[in-house]
Amino acid sequence: MEAWFVWLVRLMFLGIFLMAGGMLFRAWAIAVRKDFRYVADWRGRKIGEGKTWGLTVLTVNILCGTGLLSVGVSVLLLGLDLAIWMGLAAFVLWTYYFALQLASQKANRLSR
Repeated sequence: MEAWFVWLVRLMFLGIFLMAGGMLFRAWAIAVRKDFRYVADWRGRKIGEGKTWGLTVLTVNILCGTGLLSVGVSVLLLGLDLAIWMGLAAFVLWTYYFALQLASQKANRLSR
């Protein structure tokens, strides 16, 4: 393999842990600190009333954060193939995106 591709894959692998950390930080901020400004979609736009949608966003962040973290740890412990862990990480990230989009659209529909 070419050197640039190997370094790109390594950076993407480290990005899994950074994204999982961000998701778990959001979950911690909502659950422990009761900081409802983190009740937002992936772009940072607020999702409805923070207290109303806090549990939904908290659940999505916990599930997807632990999902990404488990993919990263599985690569280290089990030596998952590149195509497998990239596919799993993509599945988790798209699930995160669509779950927060659904919550945002539902909140907008209910607020009208």
